[in-house]
Amino acid sequence: MALFVSDNWAFALKTEINNDREIPSAGKGFNAVIQFVVNNAGPRGDLPFWMEVKNGRVTSLAPGEKDKYDFSVTGGYGVWKDISLGNMDALQALMAKKLSFEGNKTTATKYVKALSLMMDALTRVSTEFE
Repeated sequence: MALFVSDNWAFALKTEINNDREIPSAGKGFNAVIQFVVNNAGPRGDLPFWMEVKNGRVTSLAPGEKDKYDFSVTGGYGVWKDISLGNMDALQALMAKKLSFEGNKTTATKYVKALSLMMDALTRVSTEFE
């Protein structure tokens, strides 16, 4: 079990995403840096993490912030926990404005299936929450 938004957790999430059989075809041609921010994670404060995607494959995923990114997804700790536990769908959370999104919506729409599958991978990582 990996602590949420730790190095071990990031490695496990990257592995889950890259082992998904549907993502390569859904994400073909998708290249982006995505910044995620988990707000209000108790004593740990805000927990940023980012991932770099090249042609639908995650090449890097790590805790921390990137200066330059193509997209950002931000939400409260409880929302991210619910998504990770499978109690809430990430796309539904975006539509309900429980997560905020910044970036080119046309590109995001084109690759929505790949992005959705990447977010679904959160549910397959054995995660320890505080």
